[in-house]
Amino acid sequence: MATFPLPGKVALVTGASSGIGEAVGRALAGAGMKVALAARREDLLQANAVKIRKAGGQALAIPADLHQPDAPATLVARVLQEWGQIDLLVNSAGVTYDEPLVKVNPARLREEIDINLTAVVACSQAVLKPMLKQRSGHIINVASIAGLIGLPGNSIYSAAKYGVVGFSEGLGREVRRYGVYVSAFCPGFVSTDFSLRLKAIREKQPGARKLPGVMDVEYVARRFVGLAKHPQRRFVIPDSWNILVWAARTFPWGTDIIVNWFI
Repeated sequence: MATFPLPGKVALVTGASSGIGEAVGRALAGAGMKVALAARREDLLQANAVKIRKAGGQALAIPADLHQPDAPATLVARVLQEWGQIDLLVNSAGVTYDEPLVKVNPARLREEIDINLTAVVACSQAVLKPMLKQRSGHIINVASIAGLIGLPGNSIYSAAKYGVVGFSEGLGREVRRYGVYVSAFCPGFVSTDFSLRLKAIREKQPGARKLPGVMDVEYVARRFVGLAKHPQRRFVIPDSWNILVWAARTFPWGTDIIVNWFI
């Protein structure tokens, strides 16, 4: 297994104002990395940067709207101006609306694909030039278990995350010879405000639907740091869900029953 040392290296984390991105930014700083935090919500972004600095880390907050075509290049240029290199890109920005396709507003449909997939590709493209010049780097794309098993009520999200997994696999084969690793990080359910269902579970709201294997975001961030240190093509957590991924390919009819039961 390859080893990618973190202390003193530079990480760029998108979606770093909340959820997995926020927790990963802090965890990477705790592992000794300089972290550039990017997101649309500047107040939350700055608050996360302050937490990192108070803990003795180095953080740079960069407000960015990845809907804008020039945002990825501008973001990368700002980090290079500050620290002269980018060693790790974390594509964590994401959005979901937890609705059946028939109910999804067309504008939201396009936003979900744009943020969850197009922005991942664009940010990866923007960061590749400095990484290829360095002949080293690691891109970790936050996918989802929904990128390996299609989930009812999240068909658009699943489509985008399947795209992220396929993109990660293809790009990884394209750039590995130049010293750049690409990983697809595929967590199951994480207790954050990312979706209404997960928010209800995190806040213990009455009537919140129970989901199997819901993980604490700090645990997810710790596992993420492990992946950053030891790149893998695909990383699924909880570990036991690798069985479900295998079953979905081998016995799709059985997976239909299981998924519809707990979703």
